[in-house]
Amino acid sequence: MTDDPEPVEMTVSDGPPTRYERVVTFVFELDGETHDLHGYRKADEYSGIFVPFRDKTTGQETDGGGRYLGLEPEGDLSTVETVTLDFNLASTPFCAFNDAFACSLPPEENWLETTIEAGERGY
Repeated sequence: MTDDPEPVEMTVSDGPPTRYERVVTFVFELDGETHDLHGYRKADEYSGIFVPFRDKTTGQETDGGGRYLGLEPEGDLSTVETVTLDFNLASTPFCAFNDAFACSLPPEENWLETTIEAGERGY
């Protein structure tokens, strides 16, 4: 967990950019390669960690806007050494189903150069 979160503006599918704070970086290994994913939080709002991402399935097997992971840590992440990123819970944003919703798009720093074969796929 970052003591001094860095602000990040995310592009929104239909509307002005949304400001988040980068609060954590997750480092994980998949198929022998190391990858990073950043977790974000809106200041003074949602208490969970928002992890939007794109991977090599984006726009082909999954929505073109990417997918989301939502984490609800049970304590302060700065005191935890290991966090499970369960990609089985990766979901398609609401804006993929209904134009009435505007969704934050994963920033380029969360574009994975690998395939995540888990989670919500086609819709």
